Amino acid sequence: MRRRKDSSEWTKEEELILRLYYDLLPASEIAKMINRSERAIRSKARRLGLAKKYSGKCPKYLKPLMRHIIENYINSDDE
Repeated sequence: MRRRKDSSEWTKEEELILRLYYDLLPASEIAKMINRSERAIRSKARRLGLAKKYSGKCPKYLKPLMRHIIENYINSDDE
């Protein structure tokens, strides 16, 4: 995913990923996906009013699928 020069600005794609996966994945996993710090993930989630209902526990078999979706569909505009 491409990052803007001002690293404090969030792209629409980054916000979408955060909204989609915040409840399913730990902040550390989301941080790796979009190249942000865990602190940035939690802070942005709080500003967006997101809350974890499932304690960030995602079945292991879903993680590769989520990465595949992000890499092939969400990031497809970067090409």
